[in-house]
Amino acid sequence: MGGVKDIKEQIREIHTGTKFAFSKVKTELTEHLDSINQNTNEIQILYGYLAELENKLDKLSERMDRINMSDKRTMEQDMKISLTPREEEIFITLYMSSKIMTSTEIAKVLGLTDELVNTHIFKLISKGIPVQKDFFEEKSYFSLDRTFKDLQARKNIIKISEHVLEQFAQLSF
Repeated sequence: MGGVKDIKEQIREIHTGTKFAFSKVKTELTEHLDSINQNTNEIQILYGYLAELENKLDKLSERMDRINMSDKRTMEQDMKISLTPREEEIFITLYMSSKIMTSTEIAKVLGLTDELVNTHIFKLISKGIPVQKDFFEEKSYFSLDRTFKDLQARKNIIKISEHVLEQFAQLSF
């Protein structure tokens, strides 16, 4: 009978060892499940924040569209800007150019100094003309806003004197 008792003891030890191993596996799986549940909750909260943010961005975009439409109408209706002959020359140079230009390039076309061109560009901007300024390789480049260019082409918002137009008819860009 000693052999049967040894076998029963071995079976009991195996059973206890297996039970202990499965208990550890169950504990680890429970911890993993808790972690997954916590991550799922965090993901759901973040998803809610993202949905809320997306909704706010949509509303902001709608408002910006309304503001832009209002600005365009205001620009058309309220733009009664008078320019000096020099400002007209710089404006028409930017208007007729198909590329962005440095103040040096504008000065070369008009036979002016860089400083004078920069001064008049600042005056154009201060009068509400949307001159865009970009920086590239430590240089400033200027151009007119495309929407404004289109508006100028259709509505002739900025009146340019005949003298300046005749002067520019001879230039090529």
